[in-house]
Amino acid sequence: MRFIAGDVTPRQKMLGDVVQNVLPGRTRAELEELLGPSLDTPYFRTTGRDLIYVLGSERDSLFAIDSEWLLIWLDSSGRFERYAIYTD
Repeated sequence: MRFIAGDVTPRQKMLGDVVQNVLPGRTRAELEELLGPSLDTPYFRTTGRDLIYVLGSERDSLFAIDSEWLLIWLDSSGRFERYAIYTD
């Protein structure tokens, strides 16, 4: 895929399929094998998220100065529980 300025990123294009068909039931190790290592960042730490990935520029903004982030929470057995998209 080639990125076009102002377009959604390849990660944003794949997101819907990934969160519905790929992530459910996966362990942390499996998630990081598929998505890469989670970023080491203080962003959204207070949410209790377990994994965090930057997706690209915010899509729903006229100026797109913020970024979109994929936050993933794991259940008590260390498997995918839920996700959310946040902007900074």
